[in-house]
Amino acid sequence: MALIAAALYWIIVAVWLSVFACILYFSRGRMTIFGSARILLAVVAIDTLRDIFENVYFGVYFGSQYGLFNKAAAEVLGQPVLLILPKVANVIAGCLVLFILLLHWFPNAVRERNTLGRLATIDGMTGLLNRRHFMEMAGTEFELSIRQNCALTMLIADIDHFKRVNDHYGHDVGDKVIVAVAQVCRRIARTTDMAARLGGEEFGVLLPNTSQDDAIRIAERLRTAVSEIRIPVHDGDLRVTVSVGVGGRAPSEEADITQLMKHADLALYEAKGGGRNRVCRFEVVHADG
Repeated sequence: MALIAAALYWIIVAVWLSVFACILYFSRGRMTIFGSARILLAVVAIDTLRDIFENVYFGVYFGSQYGLFNKAAAEVLGQPVLLILPKVANVIAGCLVLFILLLHWFPNAVRERNTLGRLATIDGMTGLLNRRHFMEMAGTEFELSIRQNCALTMLIADIDHFKRVNDHYGHDVGDKVIVAVAQVCRRIARTTDMAARLGGEEFGVLLPNTSQDDAIRIAERLRTAVSEIRIPVHDGDLRVTVSVGVGGRAPSEEADITQLMKHADLALYEAKGGGRNRVCRFEVVHADG
């Protein structure tokens, strides 16, 4: 039984060597493992090396007592000063792991989580909200407007003749146009408003506690600012315009956020059909009228 106990240390060493070999195999030269994942692999590697050292030490120490190695090894390794070496290695490894976790892994993990969260909510090209997150937040804002019995308005803006821009100047110029219009949307949006890229060349701005009359004025500022955009191209400066639809919910009206967006969409279609580069509103029918 004593011999089995002594040999058990070497079985453990073999297991930890296998673990360390796997770490080396999956981390060396593999650029897909990065950031916090690579740091965690380093932590596991440190602890693995510590386990290998400890079990080799006691494997030789106890193995020499039971005839697996020269008995002189037990006399050397059994000295009190040397017996604390595995524990010293434990302390050093623990401090190193704690240092890596607190000063490297945790901050990196937080940054990566924030980055992933941003990618899930923000449109990568423009920095505006993406459609999914915009609709989620707009739905919450819609319910709030019902509870507080206040107005809520949405603008939907679409770049006029955008396909012509892509066809004539290329998609790189088209991307510059989208970014420039997005900057205008961000600039005209107040701190309480929400601006988003709804898809392609279409943008949305949600205006809480804003009447349609006030929303029309904001939409006109948006339209005017976009008409002043100049994108340098090979034959001069490219100028673009937008059509804007304004849809609103009256304080006494309920429905849902989808209905509000439909109102703005219908107004946008009217603006497009009316010649583009204009603002149109969807007339809300009030309960008292």
